[in-house]
Amino acid sequence: MRDTIDFGIDLGTTNSAMAVVRDGTVSVVKNNDGWDYTPSAVWIPKPGVTHVGRSARDRIPSDPDNVHIEFKQEMGLDGAARAFPKAGLSLTPQQLSAEVLKSLRADAAHAFGEAPPAAVITVPAAFRLHENNATGEAAALAGFGTCPLVQEPTAAAFAFGFQNASTDAYWMVFDFGGGTFDSAIVSTHDGELRVLDHAGDPHLGGKLIDWAIVERLLVPAAEAGLGLRGLRRDDPSWRSNFALLKDAAERAKIALSRNEVVELDVELEIGGRKVTFDHALRRDEVDRVAEPYYLRAINLCREALTAAGLGTGDIDRLLLVGGTTLAPGLRERLADPSVGLGIELDHSQDPSTVVARGAAVFASTVPLDRPKARAVAGEFAADLRYPRTTSLDIVPVQGRFESTTGQDWSRFHVVLANESGTPPFRTPQVGLDAQGTFVTEVKLNERTTSTFTVQLVDADGVRYKVNPATASITHVTNELGGQVLTNSLGLSEADGTFTPILHKGARLPAAMSSTFYTTIALHRTDSDAVIRIPLVEGERARADRNLRIGLIEIRPKDVRIDLPSGSEVEITVEVDESRRVTVVADVPLVDEQFEAEIDLSHVRPPDAAALERELREVNGRLAALRGDGRVPAQARQRLDRLENEQVLVLARDEVRAAATDHGSAAAADQRLRDVHAVLDEVEEQSDLRALFDELDQELAQCRELLDRKGAADDHLELADVERRAADLREHPDRAAIEELLNRAVHLATTVMKRDETYDIAIFHHFRANLPKLSQPMRARALIAEGNQALAEGNWRVLPLVNQELRGLWPAGEQDRSPGGVRSMHGRQR
Repeated sequence: MRDTIDFGIDLGTTNSAMAVVRDGTVSVVKNNDGWDYTPSAVWIPKPGVTHVGRSARDRIPSDPDNVHIEFKQEMGLDGAARAFPKAGLSLTPQQLSAEVLKSLRADAAHAFGEAPPAAVITVPAAFRLHENNATGEAAALAGFGTCPLVQEPTAAAFAFGFQNASTDAYWMVFDFGGGTFDSAIVSTHDGELRVLDHAGDPHLGGKLIDWAIVERLLVPAAEAGLGLRGLRRDDPSWRSNFALLKDAAERAKIALSRNEVVELDVELEIGGRKVTFDHALRRDEVDRVAEPYYLRAINLCREALTAAGLGTGDIDRLLLVGGTTLAPGLRERLADPSVGLGIELDHSQDPSTVVARGAAVFASTVPLDRPKARAVAGEFAADLRYPRTTSLDIVPVQGRFESTTGQDWSRFHVVLANESGTPPFRTPQVGLDAQGTFVTEVKLNERTTSTFTVQLVDADGVRYKVNPATASITHVTNELGGQVLTNSLGLSEADGTFTPILHKGARLPAAMSSTFYTTIALHRTDSDAVIRIPLVEGERARADRNLRIGLIEIRPKDVRIDLPSGSEVEITVEVDESRRVTVVADVPLVDEQFEAEIDLSHVRPPDAAALERELREVNGRLAALRGDGRVPAQARQRLDRLENEQVLVLARDEVRAAATDHGSAAAADQRLRDVHAVLDEVEEQSDLRALFDELDQELAQCRELLDRKGAADDHLELADVERRAADLREHPDRAAIEELLNRAVHLATTVMKRDETYDIAIFHHFRANLPKLSQPMRARALIAEGNQALAEGNWRVLPLVNQELRGLWPAGEQDRSPGGVRSMHGRQR
């Protein structure tokens, strides 16, 4: 009987697979077709009839309206359902995924005589919480019980490292699947396999390359060859034909992994008649349209390396995972150090099943969720504690026996024996203490599963029946080091900034607390008042560039006393190994706790019209920054990268498809958020440069003034400001720059007042900015009065003139005259 889950499933966008660990060996569970993987396709031709896998996928040319694929991209999206017209029903992505899982579970039942009660299921590392939650829902719908989730690149690393003798090495997983891309850096050290960092894109996969082939190569060829016009993917009348072209593109792409040219033969329906579209597709054409996707994936790998503090030279092997990595053009690019990564490629594992194998390896470490054994008459129950997998040769086993009747446990001893071991192994006789407990050690055979019988014997040599009767431990070369959090979790503050509480990379399970303060008062007499604390997932500094996942609300009826503004609130975020999230707000003043409502069932991307508006806004912002001379060179490189990776081209394609594809809408929304976030950072760098320029001008003025009339304390103050300014150039901080600018202005003002040039400088400022002043006639009269005072040396008149001129300065316009007081946001008052 199994005591660990043992079964692992790769629930993929294009194909899915299942694997199992038996006696320390991983094997793939074949389906009814004898294949190692099952296409993630569902065909429902009539009520009560459902086909999954190859039989469904093969029906795309003949019945495209009733076959659905690539629904993984829509997992967790509210309102995303696929229609089956002939059957008169529609299924959500979770329900469609459940059909695939049911098929895999049935394959296991056929192979092993019973359906597995549980499995470990993989998810992309870049999946959001609502997508992970939807995967768990699909598992439950498929009839599985406990189904821990493991990240796909982590699972792939487990498969490569399970019985690999490499030690003190760094690997990088390059997982380019049908719908998602993930990279992960893995270390093997002292027998432990550990994920150090990762980067990914949940909307970057082979699916995008297929659509690029369709829209950039096949559609122009079809329009030219068949005399067609207006072939657009977002036109519902062409949906079936685009499904046929997409299927043909994917099959051709796979064939081009072995051939230089592939002949396509697609039967399209045009004007109610069948028309054959013939086309010769070349590998170099596919590589050309796939180039931006390859570049995006490679750059994400470089980001992961930078985050881990490593370079390509530190990585021993690049582990290739996912069907896209079979493309020769991609492999050539990856191996090239100038345009790729230049890391030795490792394709020793089947890229289509390696994730499932790794999931099974992880599953072999997870105990099955079974009730604790209970003693019955004539039988002793054993509560045993031991590692299911380990890289150690000798491991401790502890346990406690229970009986339905009172026992003098000192009369008993226990022996653990592995008679089939090489060589056979038996522990010494270990006596039990008064509570029936024991501790012993067992020796394992390397790289296999050792199964020990539990023998309970009394002082008379009588052996008793024990439940469970065996304990199995698998020896592995590299022990699994656990999983990490893939996206930071925190809250949106009142000013719109995102403050992480649990950071990306935290080892799971994890918990962390942070203290915040309310910005409004909550009076019990005001029934409409509410304190809202939005919970956010992501990495962007602006909260609205991330994904909102929940909300904490505190209302007057929830507190016993009024809650003043500035009250302390401690937020605690907990995440378990399957990324289930709990968030609690503790308010000490009222001694109350408030649990967040984590609503992952109503995530809905914007509609196509909203995405079109967002795309126009992004293009406008990018054009403005391109023409802004203040943008520093390093920031311009960020803009260049957006163009080199054709990020906006990808976003435009997804926006065009959003009207008919919920997955494309979600992808477009995320991609546009990411571009906005990059432009935010570029604008911030431009603003910082402008602040530094202004600070340099103030410091130059200070040096000139101090050379003329500076005291010793003035020179010390200037030296401190200049020293801090030099530090800030290495580590810019807007608030700190603002503070230094205020100090420099104050120092200049102090010195000018000392040598009576202060009012003259202010007057010169207003005179130079005469066109900005309101009430032009009055402004000119005041300037004339000031000029006369200067000519006559009448210094007592200038302060009065300046005071009136300041009243004519337009509201909202930044006043850079000497002596202005700067706020924390850099505006002068």
